Amino acid sequence: MHEDGHPIGDRGTTTEQITLLYKMLADHRRRALLRCLRNTETPLAVSTLVTKLTQSDDREPSNRTTDTAITLHHIHLPKLADTGIIEYDQSDQQATYTAPPQVDALLEQMLVTVLPAGREPSPQEK
Repeated sequence: MHEDGHPIGDRGTTTEQITLLYKMLADHRRRALLRCLRNTETPLAVSTLVTKLTQSDDREPSNRTTDTAITLHHIHLPKLADTGIIEYDQSDQQATYTAPPQVDALLEQMLVTVLPAGREPSPQEK
């Protein structure tokens, strides 16, 4: 949920909601998560997301998998779920993309044009 108690897109996209989207996209893991989740219509297991996100990580496999699983479960998936962009079932360890159409269109624009894969946002974008 957004600060005012409504998910992003519940009442259109306001400047405040767009700012919140940029904050959500400031972290490269959340951008990668959204790219994965937007490309499937079925829920994805956290283990599947961890595998997808750690493929390009240079750290020791056991360390990167554990670290990624912990940060996804405790930080990134709950943050995205709080905005209404995804649903995250912590007990089943499943995430589903649920952004409303107007938010999805905005995310598409942001992910493809403004924040392409691998690019970190400038301090002004954070």
